[in-house]
Amino acid sequence: MADFFNVISPPDAIDLMSEMISSVGFETVYTEDALGRTLAKRVVSEENSPSFNRSSMDGYSVRASDTYGASDALPAYLELVGEIPMGSEAFLSLSPGETATAYTGGMLANNADAVVMVEHTKITPTGLLEVYRPVASGENVIMAGEDFQIGDSILAVGKTIGHAELGALMSLGITSIQAYRTPKVAVISSGDELVPPKEKLTGGMIRDINLYTIGALVEGLSALPTLFPRVPDEFDELLDVGKRAIEVSDMVVFTAGSSISSRDLTAQVMNKMGSPGVLIHGLSVKPGKPTILGFSAGKPIIGLPGNPVSAITIFKAVVDPLLRLISGQKIFPGNKIVEAILNSNLPSTSGRTDYVRIQLKNENGKTFAVPVHGKSNLISTILESDGYVEIDSESSGVYKDSLVEVYLD
Repeated sequence: MADFFNVISPPDAIDLMSEMISSVGFETVYTEDALGRTLAKRVVSEENSPSFNRSSMDGYSVRASDTYGASDALPAYLELVGEIPMGSEAFLSLSPGETATAYTGGMLANNADAVVMVEHTKITPTGLLEVYRPVASGENVIMAGEDFQIGDSILAVGKTIGHAELGALMSLGITSIQAYRTPKVAVISSGDELVPPKEKLTGGMIRDINLYTIGALVEGLSALPTLFPRVPDEFDELLDVGKRAIEVSDMVVFTAGSSISSRDLTAQVMNKMGSPGVLIHGLSVKPGKPTILGFSAGKPIIGLPGNPVSAITIFKAVVDPLLRLISGQKIFPGNKIVEAILNSNLPSTSGRTDYVRIQLKNENGKTFAVPVHGKSNLISTILESDGYVEIDSESSGVYKDSLVEVYLD
C-alpha cells in the first residue's frame, strides 16, 4: 500500500496512472448516432467533395475572359441562354459571349469557369446581361475536390465526433464509423452523515451532492455513469459495492464522506478490491490533497475527497484526462477559453463582429493562435481549427503578437 500522503503532483499522478491504462474496445456505430463518440479508426475520403464545380453564390455562370475590362461605365454584354436549376445536371454549354443563371450550391454551365454575383449585373430590356465587374477564373466557385479529395485523411484516431465532424462524414457518404466503446464509470458515495437530496436534514446530516455532480461530469465526457446507492462508512458494505462496481464498469470513482474514518476506509477497500490496489495516496494540491488513485483488474479506481469543491476540482484535474485516455480521446486543455499569441495580423471591418477560426500550436513553450483561412462554406476550415477569436464591432483588426482569447470548441 502507498504511504499515506506521500504526495505527488497531478501531472506525475496522471503519468503514473497512464502507464497502466488501456483504452476500451471499439465497435461499429452509425454516424448519425456517433455524436460525442471517439474515433477508433482513421477516416479517409473515398470521393471528392464537392463532386462537381459549384457556385458559391447566386449569379451567372460565365467564361471569365468574357468579363475582362467590365466596369460601371463600360459593362460587358452577355447573352442569357438559360439556367441550371438546383440539383440538376449541367445541360447547357456556353459559347463565347454567353451566360446562364447559377444558384448557390448548384452546378455551373459547361465551359463556365467563374460566377458573376447577381449584385454586379442587370438584365437589359432586350434580355442581355450587363456585367459591371470582371471576375477571374475560379472566382465565386468551389471547385470539385476543393473541400476533400480522394485519399485525404478526414479524421484521425482519437478525434471526438462533434457537429462539424458528423457533417463532414455525412457529406462524404460515410454512414458508419469505428468508435471506441462508451466507457462505463461507477460512482460510489459513502458517508454516515449523507442523506439523499430529497430528504430533510436532521442533526449533523448533509445532503449528498457528490454522487450527482460527479455523475454529471462523467456524462459530460460522453461516458456512462452508474450511480450506486450511497454506502455508510462500513468496511464490508463498501467493499461489497466496490467489487460489484469493478465488474460492471471501466472505472470506479469513490466520493468519500467527511467523517474522519472515510479516507483510510476508502484506501483499505481499494487495496482489498484486487492487485495492485492503491498506487497514490495524496496529491500536492489545494484543495484535494487526500485523493487516492489505484488499479484493480486493470481498471483505474479513484478516491475523491468528500468536500464537493475538492471532488470537482480533482475530477477536472485528474479524472478527466484519465477518462479521456480510457475513451481513446486526445488530452487537450479543458478550459473553454485559452490565451494565445496571434501569429499574424487579423484585419476586420469596423461596425461588425468577426469570428475567426483558430488553430492552436505550441512552439518553444508558447501557445500560438494561427488563423484558419478558407471559404466560409468549407467544412474543412472547422475541422482544422480548435476554436475561434472574436473581434468586436469597434475594432478594425488585431495585430500580430497580440495576446488573444480563444474560445474552444
